[in-house]
This record gives sequence, C-alpha cells and structure tokens, in this order.
Amino acid sequence: MAWAKFHRTVAEVLSPPDELVLFCGMSIGHEDVTVDYSRTGRAPLGETVTFVDGL
Repeated sequence: MAWAKFHRTVAEVLSPPDELVLFCGMSIGHEDVTVDYSRTGRAPLGETVTFVDGL
C-alpha cells in the first residue's frame, strides 16, 4: 500500500523509465517445515532487483 500513497514521490527520486512499474512486496512469517510441497525456483537477486545507493 505504501506505493499507492507515495508512488509519485518515489518516482521523483528514482526517475524510473516509463516502461517500468515500481513495486514492493514483503513476505512475513516462517516456513512450515511440516508441510510437504515442492519448492519453486528463484531467479538470482541481480536479475530481479535494482539497488539505488546514496539516497
């Protein structure tokens, strides 16, 4: 929800290209190791995230 309220402010600081969408997600909790399920693969962090330093 933070992006919904502050997306213009964040966009002013980061200046994303028009074809990109600012998105933020957070997972909260702990894995339930008693549940039997197949784990999905993950892309390397460098392929999916851009860190902006000095802000």
